Amino acid sequence: MDLPLSAVFFDKDVESLNHSLAMSAQKTIKIATYTFSDSRFSRLLEKRLKEGIEIKVVAGKNKDNSTPGYQFSVIENDRGIVHPKFMVIDSNDVVITSSNMGSDLSSSSNNAVLFRNVPAVAKILEDEIDSLFSGNIERRCPEGCDTEIGTVYFTPGAVCRAIRDEFIKAENQINGAVYTLTLRHPLITGLKRALKKGTKVNLIVDNWIGRENKKVNNGAKRYLKSLGAEVDFDNDVLPGDPLFHHKFAVIDRKTTVFGSMNWTASGCYRNREIIVVNRNPQIAKEFDDYFTEIR
Repeated sequence: MDLPLSAVFFDKDVESLNHSLAMSAQKTIKIATYTFSDSRFSRLLEKRLKEGIEIKVVAGKNKDNSTPGYQFSVIENDRGIVHPKFMVIDSNDVVITSSNMGSDLSSSSNNAVLFRNVPAVAKILEDEIDSLFSGNIERRCPEGCDTEIGTVYFTPGAVCRAIRDEFIKAENQINGAVYTLTLRHPLITGLKRALKKGTKVNLIVDNWIGRENKKVNNGAKRYLKSLGAEVDFDNDVLPGDPLFHHKFAVIDRKTTVFGSMNWTASGCYRNREIIVVNRNPQIAKEFDDYFTEIR
């Protein structure tokens, strides 16, 4: 795969991007992910280790108790879960994704945003990986760090209030795709106020089943629809009902919010997440075109 300076990748192309980036590394590959397991990608990392590449992976959960040969650590968070999802290559190239990099992605719908030659944000992300690897969840960019790729946030912090404010400022339309959507947090407040002033809100959420055989997103779906939003379950718009694992919003086709955070109180206040607010109109267009295509 030829890698552009920046671009958005979706669905099956996300795994291809991850493999191409890992193969492009000359010195280092550093990764933060939530779930990790033995997979084609983890075996590729083993291959790159044997070729002399330094590999460091931090995860929130080891699904199958794999014991890779490279530097690997599972991190616990007393407040919630360790849930960021990103990769840094050679302290220079960055991918921020909704996917779990150590898992099989063949049956899921995800996105990944590639930025090349961005050493400042690469340093922030590598510092995050290094501190997590040592067992520390540090206060990092809680009010947002302005970087080459936009404003980067780690939770807990001000990001949910920032996204709320972006929603409230919307002039025409908000298109969002998210795995989990619950009530009682600032993003819902932002959507409610946007709808009240006449902004169109279109959302797609996963139809996953939780406790008592109930759809987890059903309550928030009904509530937002009662306010005038258009909200669909992913199986209403996508054939085959894949795991719909996105976490993004496009505002007025100008601003994009993306990263690892589901739109939940846990995501806002308890988990460790990474979120980017990006104002590149080309990236907004790529996300918005994808949303329009699948909807």
